[in-house]
Amino acid sequence: MEQTIEVFNELKQFVGFDDEVDGQRLERLAPVFAEHGPTLTDAFYQRLQAHPGTAGQIAGRVDTLKQTHARWMAELFAGAYQVDYFHRRHRIGLVHVRVGVLPRWCAGIISFLRTCSLPIVLNSFSDRSEGAAHYGSLVKILDLDLMVINLAYEEERLRRLATFTGMSRKLIERCITKG
Repeated sequence: MEQTIEVFNELKQFVGFDDEVDGQRLERLAPVFAEHGPTLTDAFYQRLQAHPGTAGQIAGRVDTLKQTHARWMAELFAGAYQVDYFHRRHRIGLVHVRVGVLPRWCAGIISFLRTCSLPIVLNSFSDRSEGAAHYGSLVKILDLDLMVINLAYEEERLRRLATFTGMSRKLIERCITKG
């Protein structure tokens, strides 16, 4: 797990996520998404229910999942994006792996949230450049969340492959990277 925390920090640096600056912007968005979040969550679950690739995975659990989504969204705007945040997001990724959500749906979900969040953020600021900066911080944290989910998929798939083949994870990783 330490390696993936290092990767998370590397990814934050790569996308230009500044814990202080972006964290403050995201905290300022908290009341905006406290107001608009339920509507966004409803639209999100309507989209999932309407698609054959995702509808079956949420059937009968939508109300519970909406509560989980609301907690997840609140954490986006909490202003703390260190090790504890990584661990919580990583666990979410592992849950998605365990219940069989395909990685492409996670990417699609983040895309949906980015797209729907743009007017919410921009309409909350009279200064367009300030709104754009806040939206940029939101995009960075959404993308980082997706990256952490992808790390969980990668780790779990390597673990399963190692268990199935009896090969060490290190050997499997070397085969993947070296061919």
